[in-house]
Amino acid sequence: MKLVYHYDPRILTMEESANEEDIEFTLGLLDDHEDMVPRLKAVRRHFEDNEVYTDALFYSFPDHRYSAIVRRDYYTDFVLQLMKHRIVTRVEWV
Repeated sequence: MKLVYHYDPRILTMEESANEEDIEFTLGLLDDHEDMVPRLKAVRRHFEDNEVYTDALFYSFPDHRYSAIVRRDYYTDFVLQLMKHRIVTRVEWV
């Protein structure tokens, strides 16, 4: 089964690309959606505060662009954190 997530494209852009061991998520906030910044920071804090240092690495860029490199074994945890903080709107197994 594959985990599929949905988000509001009027609020953000979201892309994911895979390499051998990791998945890179690139998120961009659109226009006046600064309310998403604390939500993204909460996801980052969740992974920074646990005991695994290499589960997800986060980068911030100008113009409200963000990147997260997530180990494959933490993919589901990452997507569920996005759901918990209402960054994605729906998650389902297909």
